[in-house]
Amino acid sequence: MYVGRRMTANPITVSPEDTVVRAGHLLKKHRIHHLPVVQREELAGIVTDTDIRNTTLEEPPVDSGGEVLVQTRKVGEIMTRDVVTMNPWDTIEDALLILHGRRFGALPVVEGRKLVGIITKADILAAFIDTLRIEGVGGVRIEVILPRDVTFLLRLIQTLGDMKIEIRSLVLSPFREEFAAFLRIGTIDVATVKTRLREAGFKVPELADFLG
Repeated sequence: MYVGRRMTANPITVSPEDTVVRAGHLLKKHRIHHLPVVQREELAGIVTDTDIRNTTLEEPPVDSGGEVLVQTRKVGEIMTRDVVTMNPWDTIEDALLILHGRRFGALPVVEGRKLVGIITKADILAAFIDTLRIEGVGGVRIEVILPRDVTFLLRLIQTLGDMKIEIRSLVLSPFREEFAAFLRIGTIDVATVKTRLREAGFKVPELADFLG
């Protein structure tokens, strides 16, 4: 799955010359947490609600006459300039690793230096919910442990097909030296399905197998 399919295109932006106050109003109005900063259609930085909160907690700057300058402080003064970005053809998994590893909340998406979108943790969570078909699908989940050989996965799919069981989602995850296949299947008789799979030679664990 690619970033370009899950990003928010044409995001709300500010320029370095916009005031911090205006940026704060935009964040509140649109209920967002990140604003890409754009100058001449190119990404120049990013400013977050945390940046703005920290700015308001700082001792306010004053001009030579002693006048407080909070109302006129510019986004360019507080934005992050060295921005980690993605491009539309990067994968959701790559974006997730960066967001998790760097503790970011969002990543601007660019083509060259031109901003084309932004992808957030919420976007990625929604992508995985769609992939796993968690909402509104029904069925039950089972887990099958498979050797790291695609022929076993194909045999599992064929076995369920022979049983007339609909596979509504399937996710493979590394498990020790094997794979754990997590399936959502269209049946209410999960006990019979597990029994038939075990009779066919598949390893179908129960929760107790992990608690012992």
